[in-house]
Amino acid sequence: MDNNIEEKLRNLEEWNSERARVKPFIDIAVEHHNRARTEARWKNFEQAAHFYREAIKNYKDALAQKPKYYLQDLLERIDHVIEEHINNVFNLKISGDNLKNEKGMQGFVKFIDSLGAEERKYIDVYDSAQVYLRIADFYWFEEKNPKKALEFYNKVIGADCGRSFINRGAYLKAGRILFEQARFKEALVSFVSVLSFDRSDEEIISYIEDCLGRLGIAGHKNKFLKATPNEARKLIMEVL
Repeated sequence: MDNNIEEKLRNLEEWNSERARVKPFIDIAVEHHNRARTEARWKNFEQAAHFYREAIKNYKDALAQKPKYYLQDLLERIDHVIEEHINNVFNLKISGDNLKNEKGMQGFVKFIDSLGAEERKYIDVYDSAQVYLRIADFYWFEEKNPKKALEFYNKVIGADCGRSFINRGAYLKAGRILFEQARFKEALVSFVSVLSFDRSDEEIISYIEDCLGRLGIAGHKNKFLKATPNEARKLIMEVL
C-alpha cells in the first residue's frame, strides 16, 4: 500500500472519529435551531429565544470537542444562529406594548447598549433608527419630555442609517426642541442640516433666519444658507 492511500485511510479514520464526537451535538443544535425559526415566524419571540440559546450552546459544545474537519462549518453555523438570535431578541424588545411604556423602552436601549461590536453588526441600523425615532416621538408628543426626546433624536442622527427621510425628520425635530430651549447655536446647526436635504425649504429657511436674528448675526444669512453642518459650526465660531 503506497503512502498516499495510507494517508487517506488515516484521515478517514480521524474524520470518522471526529464525526462521532461532534455529530450528536450538531443534531441537537439543528433541532433547536429549526424550532427557534418556527417560533420566530409565529412571533413567539420568547420561546424562539430559548431555542436559539440551546442551539448556540450545542454548537459550542461541538466546538469544545476541538474538531478539525468540522471546524469551519461549525463557526459558520454559530455565526448564522447568533445573527438570527440577536434579531429575534430585537423583535422581542419592540413587540407588543414594549415601546409604549418607559420600562420597555429602557429595556430596548439596555439591549442595544449591551451588544458588542461584533454583535451590533447583525442589527440593521435602519431598524434601530426607526425604533429610536418612535421612542423620541413618544417622549416629545406623549410624555412632553423634550430632554429625553432630544436624547433619542440624537441617537437617530448618530445611527446614520442612510435614509434621508429619517435623518431629516430627526434633525428637524431636534432643531425645534433646541429652539424652544433657546439653544439657538445648536438649533441653527440642526436646521442647516435639514436644509442640506432641500436648499429651497422655506420653512427651514425661516427657522434659520429666526436663529440668526436671535443670535444677532442676521447679516451672515447667505453664508449659512449655503453652508454644510460642519461649515455652519465653524461660521458660528467665527462670527460670534
